[in-house]
Amino acid sequence: MDFFAWIAPTLTLQALAYMVIGLAVGVVFGVIPGLSGVTAIALLTPFSYGMDPVQAIIMMSAIYCGAVYSGSISAILFNCPGDVPAVATSIDGYPMRLHGEAGRALSAAMVSSGVGGIIGVLIAWIGASKLVSIVFEFGPAEYTALALLGLALVANIGAKDAIKGMASVMLGLLLGCVGSDPVQGSLRYTFKKVYLYGGISFVPALIGIYALAEVLNQMSHMKDREKLEARTAEDSGDYKITLTKDDYKAAVPHWMRNSIVGTLIGMLPGAGSTIAALVGYGISKSTSKKKDNFGNGEIEGVFGPEVANNAAVGGAFVPLLTMGIPGSSSTALILNVFLIHGLQPGPSLFTNQPELVYPIFVSMLFVNILMLFVPKYLIKYIVRVLKIPFRYMGVGIIFLAMIGAFAINNRVQDIFLMLVFGLLGFVMTKYQYS
Repeated sequence: MDFFAWIAPTLTLQALAYMVIGLAVGVVFGVIPGLSGVTAIALLTPFSYGMDPVQAIIMMSAIYCGAVYSGSISAILFNCPGDVPAVATSIDGYPMRLHGEAGRALSAAMVSSGVGGIIGVLIAWIGASKLVSIVFEFGPAEYTALALLGLALVANIGAKDAIKGMASVMLGLLLGCVGSDPVQGSLRYTFKKVYLYGGISFVPALIGIYALAEVLNQMSHMKDREKLEARTAEDSGDYKITLTKDDYKAAVPHWMRNSIVGTLIGMLPGAGSTIAALVGYGISKSTSKKKDNFGNGEIEGVFGPEVANNAAVGGAFVPLLTMGIPGSSSTALILNVFLIHGLQPGPSLFTNQPELVYPIFVSMLFVNILMLFVPKYLIKYIVRVLKIPFRYMGVGIIFLAMIGAFAINNRVQDIFLMLVFGLLGFVMTKYQYS
């Protein structure tokens, strides 16, 4: 009886609306090269402040699911992945497009994403329930080791250089010292600025270092953006979205195998969808009877990475919900949505507030089911987003970011804080700091 009471919040029309909105936002941001689910979640975090916690987390989870899938659209059509995991999809997806099979490749990506997401969520749901019983046995020594592990993994997320990754962590720890000491109450690094007494306002910093920094980074490569816009302007958008019985027969082994692999990789903090996609592609190639055709437009080369990277989404929630350690960059931002609403992910969340945990898995299950059908009718409209000149889109995102930064505390200083962190994020991205 309790179980149905816990999942009831996901069965309302309002919850369904947030799922659809989140999926739509995630798909739009995911299809645009340079932007991603990370940018979307960072940008919309302040607008979730006044929402019900369950609805806020449902929407952010839907954004994450939609963004991981839609990166494959621009990868297949224009060989320009909307997000990093879609790089593996473009290896065979784009050649299929050149062979006149764009609709078939898009169908393969869409269905594989939905199937991988559904299986990944189910495995993650079971895995989280089992893992949390182990975490309950943790004592002070285990939590200290877990904290150190978390810092090491955060240094690894997105870092190409271990030294630079650790430097980013040390900078984060330093910034975390700003404000009043929680034990003694003494002021640290406030420079006599009253608005820093409570520490650096997290949400404006988050928006700046993720959303604004990415916009500035894309604007610094406007020539490449204009080439992409020119290519999309020439695209007819006439795709016949369909798969044959033979395609489904070939896909099933990849779906079953890679969904499990992708979920397990997603459970590893710091691994995420990118590694899952690359491993999924490698497994599909090594087990396929048509391995010699991989790289030349083999549909199995689309099934493999797409099912794996979407399965990793569900897996990434396991360490987040059970230990409070994000499994990917997107779940790191979703962690902060929890914190904004006064929630601390961890084993106590399962026992004290299960009504918050189970709706996450149920909503992700619904979103992935929607993914099996909805994009089929919207792809030709989604692609049109790529035709919008980025100089206009970028300005719109900056304006939205300023509103979001101001909205949390109604302080103009937070806008300036966002700008400072935006410049910091731009410089760090340019010099490949995590």
